[in-house]
Amino acid sequence: MLEGIRHTRRLGGLLRAHFQSALLRAGLRSGLFAALRQPARAPELAEREQLAPDLTAAFLQAAHAHGLLQRRGERFRLSRFVRWLLDAPEAEAALALLEQASLSYEPVLARLPELLHGAERPLWGGPQAMLRAALASRLGERRAVAALVRVPGVRSARHILDVGCGTGGYLVDLLGRYRDALGVGVELDASLAERARANLRAAGVHRRAEILVGDYTEVDPGRSGFDLVLLNQDLHYFGGAERRRLFERILGQLAPGGVLAIQTPVVQEDALSRAMGLAATLASFDLFLRAHRNLYGLPEPEALRAALTEIGFQEVGEVPIVPGGALRYVWARAPGSRAEHAAAQPRR
Repeated sequence: MLEGIRHTRRLGGLLRAHFQSALLRAGLRSGLFAALRQPARAPELAEREQLAPDLTAAFLQAAHAHGLLQRRGERFRLSRFVRWLLDAPEAEAALALLEQASLSYEPVLARLPELLHGAERPLWGGPQAMLRAALASRLGERRAVAALVRVPGVRSARHILDVGCGTGGYLVDLLGRYRDALGVGVELDASLAERARANLRAAGVHRRAEILVGDYTEVDPGRSGFDLVLLNQDLHYFGGAERRRLFERILGQLAPGGVLAIQTPVVQEDALSRAMGLAATLASFDLFLRAHRNLYGLPEPEALRAALTEIGFQEVGEVPIVPGGALRYVWARAPGSRAEHAAAQPRR
């Protein structure tokens, strides 16, 4: 009997999580949460925002029951969590992650029964899916940059190539930190590339950056001899022989002693990853990736290090982004030294 109660409570928890996610998205997308920056009663909120009175009252009651809103008397106000979702620097990325879970992850995982029995796996892509993925990946960007600058050679890199640059956040940060650095970003999606250009302009570093549109394996970045090449959260777009060609091309475009920095999640089952919820999240993400015929699973760190060494990188290391390393940078150094590269450059 006790076991049945425990299982029923766990089932109820799953249902509550599903409803809570739907309530979050609805409150954010409808503007109802934004309207509650000023606490209000249900009738006045419905009148002010021209909402259906009965649904507004029911929504506020449900959001309060899920801890998304606080209530004093008849007035509702935002919880700290929802206020963070609205106002934090990461707000756009957090909303994109919620949208990604609902509009990308959930529909594909719902098809698992047929996929497991051999149904054709769908293709991932499209402008909206790519935009959500790019924005969601920025949620941990500040922590990732703090880890990136601990990668050997990054602080002294002055010619930077960002493969799959998305909205340009990493170039904005690095060019802002290092005022004599130059950057090139390559992005497959034209709308994301334009966002990257706009972000670089807004940061005042656009004169030292160029954003190219196209497939990196086909686009000419305009030069070689990069000190640093970035692959942030996009290794799962390349698999097998395609990944090897990617690494070979990068190695050919790095300066002697230049560094490739690969940001990637890693599926691992250690106690810390389980306690942080990352073990479950990343195992599910790996499953989502493998459910598509144009995506690949998350890399095994040992296999990734072996592949980089086999291709010709002379040194390979890692820097954790989160405690335990479930998200990390795997970095690899090209043969030679920067002193040799500098000596080979023409004098001005």
